[in-house]
Amino acid sequence: MKTMSPRGTGSAHRGLGEWLLQRLSALYLAGFSVWLVAWLAIAAPADYVAWKAWMTAGAVRLAFALFFLSVLVHSWVGMRSVFLDYLKPLWVRFVAQLLLAFGLLALAFWAAQILLVEAAV
Repeated sequence: MKTMSPRGTGSAHRGLGEWLLQRLSALYLAGFSVWLVAWLAIAAPADYVAWKAWMTAGAVRLAFALFFLSVLVHSWVGMRSVFLDYLKPLWVRFVAQLLLAFGLLALAFWAAQILLVEAAV
């Protein structure tokens, strides 16, 4: 008969959510990239007007929004794991995560500007 450890499982099974986010975002990024390359190879817009018309379509903007969100989530989870594994002093890890958060936030605002402002003009 198997006995249970009196210490419990500790941090075991706490990374499942991050692992799942990492895998789902990677799947979307790969699928979107394949779709985009195939679409551009088959029916690339001829000029700027055609490109802008394609980008204003609701489904295309949603697909790009999910792409940008997946990039942000994937990079946050991946870099956070790297920081936790390799940056041992707590203050160095904190500064690295803070810089990463500000950088990703800036990229999120840039993506929002591209999708909401530029595509609507």
